[in-house]
Amino acid sequence: MSSFIQTAISSLVLVTFSTSSYALEIAGKSLGEANTSAADMSARGVLVAGQSADIAAGMTGRLTSAPFKSGQYVKRGAILAEFDCNRQRAELKSRRAAHATQSLRHDNQAELLKMGAAGALDVSIARSERDQIAAEVSALEIAMKDCAVSAPFPGFVTAKHIEAHETAQAGQPLYSLDRAGTTEVSVIAPSDWAGWVKEGARFTFKVDETGDSISARVQRLSAVVDPVSQTIEITARLNGKHKGRPGMSGVALFEKK
Repeated sequence: MSSFIQTAISSLVLVTFSTSSYALEIAGKSLGEANTSAADMSARGVLVAGQSADIAAGMTGRLTSAPFKSGQYVKRGAILAEFDCNRQRAELKSRRAAHATQSLRHDNQAELLKMGAAGALDVSIARSERDQIAAEVSALEIAMKDCAVSAPFPGFVTAKHIEAHETAQAGQPLYSLDRAGTTEVSVIAPSDWAGWVKEGARFTFKVDETGDSISARVQRLSAVVDPVSQTIEITARLNGKHKGRPGMSGVALFEKK
């Protein structure tokens, strides 16, 4: 009798344990599915500048000034660097004087033509030489504009590639700038998000470094999907004021509708 009771109790415990294990397994699957579903609504992203540019030298020469440092804010039109253009200024002054002289010669030939002391060809040659020098003056004036390098937009210096008194080559980057106030967020999301994330969709981006939650609006989706990772890039514009800076990362939280 005692043996029978022990056997019955063991069977009951086994059944109870099996039932509990099955319940936990089902609950675990449900919880996992719920977590997966929730994770599908979030994706990692990084803040990027709305516009970046490498500001290059327009001429070859020695720099006399390059005052800005990395991290500094610059206004639009601020002089980022200046070249030693004394030789170019002297040459421009010389060609302007030559143009004035040739203009006098042309006028003199025109007067002589009226008096019959010069031919029409002489006047034409004088005019042509005058116009040629005028073109040279214009070319020098245009080249002189490269003596000073200015900021094309307001922003922050992200890198400085040269110092004052060094010689820069034409086309060599002097500074790297990021436009101020136009920070965007680049989100790398699963490719199937392209089916429900549309241009204009709103979401929240939580920045890791600052803890701020910033409202954002989708501007565009990448035209291609990465075939290896099966992801797509979503670019959005941040709304309102924030402390985020290009390079900061975070989580984009979408609400699937």
